[in-house]
Amino acid sequence: MSQKTFIVDCPYCRVKVAAEISGVAENNGTDYDTHESYADRLYVGKCPRCGTLLAGESHQINFIATGAEFDVWSDVIRLYPKPPKTFSSHRIPRVVTDSLLEGDRSLQAGSHTAACVMFGRALEAVCRDLLQPSPTDPVQEVDKSKRTKYKLAAPKKKIMLAAGIRELKEKSIIDQRLYDWSQQLKAFRDIAAHPDEASISRQDAEDLQTFVYAIVEYIYDLTDRYEQFKRRIERMKKA
Repeated sequence: MSQKTFIVDCPYCRVKVAAEISGVAENNGTDYDTHESYADRLYVGKCPRCGTLLAGESHQINFIATGAEFDVWSDVIRLYPKPPKTFSSHRIPRVVTDSLLEGDRSLQAGSHTAACVMFGRALEAVCRDLLQPSPTDPVQEVDKSKRTKYKLAAPKKKIMLAAGIRELKEKSIIDQRLYDWSQQLKAFRDIAAHPDEASISRQDAEDLQTFVYAIVEYIYDLTDRYEQFKRRIERMKKA
């Protein structure tokens, strides 16, 4: 590899920069199960504008060895500083975490509108997870003989973002401050989703990202920690 720089997003300069390469580590091989080739590169360098140390990862997309015309690598995604947010709760739906990751990648690529759409998608998925029962969830039903029976919940119309935010507030899942912030996110999501002339700045997209991270952590991670705390206190009382 002869390249001397790698293009990566600097979180402080808030632009893509050509960081001078100080070191590269590469891992490649063939997946044992799928027999598909893979290759990853980890770059380390420094921002030429502000001097911030930067580390990023790239994945090989196409391989000459498997018939492609050229070896092709993905854009470098920053891992340091400010790596993508991770959460501890196992209850977070996959669509939420995938949307947040895609939003972060769009933000690093300078696609502020696309990032906003993905953050809105993540919040809408949270609303559906909390407010909309799965079609496989049992619903209790009592017949005329007073015997309890169960049937599967009938599919309901999917909850959209505006209605979901309102219901989260009505059920006290979020407070007034989070509700107000959610309304602003919806407004920016609507701007991003429609071909209007209004634009979304990087600062707007970063603020929305911060909010969505906060609400996901509040609803899932902190709730899990609180339930664990309560169970620990109960065990202490019984000891």
